[in-house]
Amino acid sequence: RIDVHRKENAGAAEKAISIHSTPEGCSAACRLILDIMSKEAKDTKTADEVPLKILAHNNFVGRLIGKEGRNLKKVEQDTETKITISSLQELTLYNPERTITVKGSPESCCRAEQEIMRKVREAYENDVAAMSLQSHLIPGLNLAAIGLF
Repeated sequence: RIDVHRKENAGAAEKAISIHSTPEGCSAACRLILDIMSKEAKDTKTADEVPLKILAHNNFVGRLIGKEGRNLKKVEQDTETKITISSLQELTLYNPERTITVKGSPESCCRAEQEIMRKVREAYENDVAAMSLQSHLIPGLNLAAIGLF
C-alpha cells in the first residue's frame, strides 16, 4: 500500500510517501516512484537528477552512520551515491525524524535505499530485542499492555 501525504504541507514542492509492504515490496515501489519522478524531471527539464529522501527516526541514524561515518561511507562507495543526513538542529519533540538524502542514478539510489533500510530495520529489531530482554527488570511491567509490543 502506498500513501501520498497530500494534506500535510499543502502547497509544498515535496510530499512524503509512506510505503507499507515487505522490505522487497517497499524497495520495488520506491524504484517505480523514483523512475516516474526521474522521467517527469527529464520531460519537463526541471532537474538533472531526482534525489531520494528517506525519513528515519533519530534513534536509528547513529547506527546507520557508524563510528566516524564508516557505515555511511561504505554504503556510498558500494552504491556510487552521495548521502547526506539532516542536522540534529532540525529535530523537534513533534518530529524526531531525520532526512536521509541520496543522490545518484535511479539504480544507485535504489541500491542505497535497500542497504539503508536494511540497517535501519536491523537497528529497530535490536532495540525491540533489548526492550523485551529488559522488561523483566521492572516487576509488573507488561510491554504488550502499554502498546510497545
